[in-house]
Parts: sequence; structure tokens; C-alpha cells
Amino acid sequence: MISKHDFGRQAPLYLSVFVAVLGFSLVAPIFPSYAMDLGASYTVLGIIVSIYGAVQLVSQVPIGRRSDRLGRKNILLLGLLTFTFLPLLYINASNAYMLLFIRALGGVGASAVWPLAMALIIDQAEAQERGAAMGWYNASFFSALAFGPFLGGSLYDLYGLKAPFYFWALLGVVSVVIVYLKVQEPDKKNLVITCQSEKAKEQLIGPGYQLTFLACCSVVLWAGIVGGFNYTMLPSYAAQLGLSATDVGLIYLSYGGCTALSNIYFGRQADRGRRKQLMFAGCLAGAISFAALLAASDLLQIAALYAGLGTGLGIGSPAAAALISDITSQSRRGEIYGIFNTSRMLGVVAGPLIAGLTADAYGLSGSLAAFVAIAAAVTLFTLAVHEQQQISVPDIR
Repeated sequence: MISKHDFGRQAPLYLSVFVAVLGFSLVAPIFPSYAMDLGASYTVLGIIVSIYGAVQLVSQVPIGRRSDRLGRKNILLLGLLTFTFLPLLYINASNAYMLLFIRALGGVGASAVWPLAMALIIDQAEAQERGAAMGWYNASFFSALAFGPFLGGSLYDLYGLKAPFYFWALLGVVSVVIVYLKVQEPDKKNLVITCQSEKAKEQLIGPGYQLTFLACCSVVLWAGIVGGFNYTMLPSYAAQLGLSATDVGLIYLSYGGCTALSNIYFGRQADRGRRKQLMFAGCLAGAISFAALLAASDLLQIAALYAGLGTGLGIGSPAAAALISDITSQSRRGEIYGIFNTSRMLGVVAGPLIAGLTADAYGLSGSLAAFVAIAAAVTLFTLAVHEQQQISVPDIR
């Protein structure tokens, strides 16, 4: 666990991440129906949702490189500013196709927020504290993802469609103020020129670990696909069972809360070994939870299954991220985790498209069945993992 002094220094970043995620997750329970009221089919809805991740896919690396040269804080502030005016654009959209532009703009803003927030946290943390620091980052992210939809659904039920969007804009302002007043730009570190020659010589992936690397990427790809399904199909799925927007928020609360807590616990377990087993168990839990959704009939059952799904992600994802560092080049970790995060964004892009296309063709049950098949395939792929026999485990007590 990071020291009290370090936590206090990084607390404004954790808080800004929490506030920013809380803002955009407010509209998750109502966005699909809002887009369809503007004329979107399930397929168009899938495209609208996925374009957010697609833009991040191509913009986050260039923005990250620019932050290395120009500094992170000002670019982060620009990204957070998008969260103050995007909600106003949403509520003034006149048709579904305008949402494509708005979501694309949001993707650029997100590319200036999440990678840079993570980089600032890593910049400020000591080497032996970075695992704990990222644990706090994940807890901030997923706890906001848990509470945001519930709060947004409640605002919608009480005050109507515009209330969650206005509150999102207000939270955007709060996040900008927090970062502007409390976050300091880290000192520039001198680059070691010899590192570039080492990068050229050292292999990206250790010999014999190519399939393991792909399997690790597939685990985080699955996490992105789940997020795409949740944003695109969960509200419609819940509505078919007669659930309200507040109920959808409760489902998100169960899912996000279990994801946040299990990431912290099982991240520590992954540092003790058995990473292959954790990846397999996490993906299997996701496959079983999705399959059981086909027979779920009430709020309690769905919330319990989403708790299982979130726990599965929390079991498998930290193990995959930790195993990646064991089997790849130490001097090329920026590149490695860029690829790793790109896998997640591919899932964010693919998930809504798969959800929309399969729902239009086969209905919501067919869409669920397709995601069960994907989860089963990823689970089987984790059996190809070849874990190193000797893992150097730091003392984290």
C-alpha cells in the first residue's frame, strides 16, 4: 500500500478520475433509448457507441506522445473541459447522426484524460508503490462506474431527460477545478539515450511466449467487449423485463462495485503467482454469468449475475496485466502496454457493433448468445498461457 504522503499527493488525481467517470457514466442507463428516440436502429446505436472507442484507438498514442514533450497537466485539463460542454451538445442533438460527431469528440477528450491521468500517477509514484497506486486508480474508476449509472437513472426518473446531462456538465467543471488547483506537473526527467539502442536490440516478446501474450490481450479485449454490451444492450435488455432506469443503475452499481473490489484483492493475489489459473477462472465466471442472463427474470437475479461478471473481470484482468510484464521487454513497456490497452479499446469498438448487429438479426437473446460464445472462446484461449515457473514477487506487506 502506498504511503500516506504519496496518497495525499495523488489524491487529487484519484478524485478527478472519480468525478470524471461519474459524469459520463451518469447517462449510461438512458443513452441507448435516447439515441433510438432520435432515429437510431440497433446497428446505428452500435456504431454511435463504438465510435467513441474507435477514436480513442487512434488518438491516445499521439496525445500521449505529445504529453511526453509538452507536459501532461494542460492537455489533461483540455480533455476534462470536453466533459463540461459535451453534455450540452448531447441534449441539443436533433438526430441520431449528430451523436456520431459528439461521441467522436468525446473520444478525443477521453484520450487526453485516462492515459494522462495514469501517467501522472505513475510519474509521482515510487517504483515499489506503482502497483498500489494503480490499484487506487482502478478503484476510483470502477467505483464511479458503479455509482454513476444509479445516480443518473435516479435523476432521470425524478427530473427527466436533461437532468443527468446537466449534472454531468457540472461534474466536468468540478474535475477541471480539482486538477487546475491541486495537480502539479511532474519535473521533466532526463532521457537515457542508450535506452533507444536497447529497444532496438531487445525482443518485444520473450521467445515462446507469443501465444501467452495474445491470450493476455484477449482477456482485456473481453473486458472491453463487456463494456460495449453493457452500454449498448443492457438498458434494452432490462426494459424487456420491465425494469426502470433506476434499476439499470442498480445493476451497474453491482457490476462496478464488484469489479472495483475484486481488482484490488485479486491484483494482490496475482502478485503471488497462479496467474494462468486466475485468468481462466475470471473468464469462465464471465461466460457462466452471461449464459445465465438468458434465463434471468428479475432485478435481483440480473444484479447477482452482473456481480459475478464484474468479479470475473476483477479476477482475470490484473493477472493478465501482471503476466504481460513477466514475458516482455522491460525497456519497451510503454510500447507493450500501448498494445495491451489497444486490445481493450478494440473490444470497446467491437462490443457495440456485435451487440447491435446480432440484436437486429436475432433479437436480444441472440445477442446474449453471441457474447456467451465470445466469452467461452476467450476462456479456452487462456489455456494456451505458458506462465514462467519462477516469478520474482516483491514484499507487499
